[in-house]
Amino acid sequence: MNLRFSLVLVILVSLSSIVVTFVVTDHTIERVSEGVPFFYTLPEGSINRVEIDSPNGVIAFELDPVENYWIFAGDDTMPVDRQRWNGITTILGGPRSQRQLETSFGDPSLYGLEIPDTSVTIGLTDGSTVRLLLGDETPDRSGNYAQLEGFPQLVLVSSAWGEVLTGLIEDPPIPEWRYDLNVAEVTEVVFLIDNEVVGALALDIEADQWHVCNLPLKGDAVCDGDLDIDEATVLDPLHVFADPVFIGVEEVGEITDEVQALYGITDNSPYATVRFEVQVQQGVRQANQVSLTLGDLTPDGTGMYALANEQPDVLVIDAKWGQSIRNFFDLPTTLASEEPSTPAPAG
Repeated sequence: MNLRFSLVLVILVSLSSIVVTFVVTDHTIERVSEGVPFFYTLPEGSINRVEIDSPNGVIAFELDPVENYWIFAGDDTMPVDRQRWNGITTILGGPRSQRQLETSFGDPSLYGLEIPDTSVTIGLTDGSTVRLLLGDETPDRSGNYAQLEGFPQLVLVSSAWGEVLTGLIEDPPIPEWRYDLNVAEVTEVVFLIDNEVVGALALDIEADQWHVCNLPLKGDAVCDGDLDIDEATVLDPLHVFADPVFIGVEEVGEITDEVQALYGITDNSPYATVRFEVQVQQGVRQANQVSLTLGDLTPDGTGMYALANEQPDVLVIDAKWGQSIRNFFDLPTTLASEEPSTPAPAG
């Protein structure tokens, strides 16, 4: 068994997976007509930008033209989480209308469309844009009044359609490797090289005391140790770990072990796992972890390949930051070697 996987704790993560299938055959925007179930239709492959503007904020996504995956607009270092994004462009390509209410209507303010709270702007590969306006909810809250900018029809779309899109603002589809770590919650750090534990540091919560762990590690609980150490000795490098410097993404998707090995990432690579605990109720703490695997330097030496949080995407981190994390691996051994030896008894 791979030792690093024996150290992985159960992480409770709530994922919102969206899977919607529509059959859209028309490659042009169509006006709504009687009997047509779609508000409009667009070929999914023609969409290359999405901007959502709601009372909760504004967010935009773009299709990377070279790598052909979706990213947060303006940040090519962060692709969207693929599970969360699944189905979004299909939804945008052809929302179903519950029914057409009016072929044209007079006062848009009656439907919340004079100054709509929510709008969705869809960019297309030919440089044009389509802007959808979402107005008020219906009295039974099952739908929203909607209008396609530049078209006179008033239609009713399912409120779930707007909720899915505005939900991308409230809970952005950030990839799981983009970790967020509160150093104050960390209770253990374990380092592996060549698939063997080379050192570990842990916090005795009751005593509020950090120590170097005894090797080999035993059990699943926070490791024991006899050598107490100063808190700052651990927290200083942990603050560095908690502030990762991602500068790019080299590979995205279900990358095979063979491809990862091209970047110096194997089961024998330097691997760190940081355990943190969150109190969920009185007397109950939930254990979680973040992890980082270090690979080779990039050809120009400015970056280092890496994996984070057991995710398959091959990342590029700043080489200096990566080296500082690699130096962290040596801390337990260095501290243990500095422990003063017990003098032999006289006589």
